[in-house]
Amino acid sequence: MGIIKPAPAAHPFVAIMFSTAENRQLVLEHLVGRLGPVMEQGVAYRVTDFTDYYVKEFSENLQKQFFVFEKPISLEGFGQIKVWTNQVETEINPAAAGHRSVNIDPGYLTPAKLVLFSAKNFSHRIYTGSGIFAEVTMLFAHGEFVRLPWTYNDYYWDVNLKFLYTMRNKIVKIARKNLNDFQNKFKV
Repeated sequence: MGIIKPAPAAHPFVAIMFSTAENRQLVLEHLVGRLGPVMEQGVAYRVTDFTDYYVKEFSENLQKQFFVFEKPISLEGFGQIKVWTNQVETEINPAAAGHRSVNIDPGYLTPAKLVLFSAKNFSHRIYTGSGIFAEVTMLFAHGEFVRLPWTYNDYYWDVNLKFLYTMRNKIVKIARKNLNDFQNKFKV
């Protein structure tokens, strides 16, 4: 029988889709207010370079950008962050039916995986409570991110992959430093 332990902590990861720089900044202000400072941000890129799926709902000018936050937070009830980001989206998006200006996909990054949360169920998603599902979006094994059949192509774009490798390595270094600092406190 396994021993039940407290929930681990992980660095929040957020992918923001936005139609204007002002909307991106507004979302980022909300996120920083809740999750703390951004550790690193990826490059903004055109979503239509990868898919036309969102054009009708947003516009052809839709961009997307990845963010990783400095402070690890407990994964206990992490799905509530998706509930909150949905509220932020409702606040920012115009009332026009069928049109959005932002989309916020929160999750977390660990040395082993990138997990994203969604209000949409699918075969590979696990229910976490409050109408929210989680999926392992990217898996890190044998020194690389393993392609999963449900992960969107933009996550495997070389620029985004480089960003994710860099962030994963940074998180590993932070974890090792924290462990060494902790162990040094108890050296006799």
